[in-house]
Amino acid sequence: MESMTSPIIKVYLTDAQFKELKQDLLDKFSVDLVNNLIDERIQQEQAPYLNKKEFAQWAGYAPNTINKFIADGLPVATIGTIKAIGKQSYIDFMRQHER
Repeated sequence: MESMTSPIIKVYLTDAQFKELKQDLLDKFSVDLVNNLIDERIQQEQAPYLNKKEFAQWAGYAPNTINKFIADGLPVATIGTIKAIGKQSYIDFMRQHER
């Protein structure tokens, strides 16, 4: 019985064919990578609650600024030791403090 690492079929390519195949594989890899990143970002954006670090990144503020918002009344959901900030709560909080 042959080793599992032995090729089933050997294919010989010219240099031009290899370059074309290589480019196609790189293009496919790049497209898959970008699509995976987009899917991950969409999933992250759809999350209604985030921890403080993720929330600060999403809102575009430093964690210290988020702490100030919390001290000024930004609601925080606490379940056991987990604290989460709702995106809609943040939007409502910011609207209430507009001048």
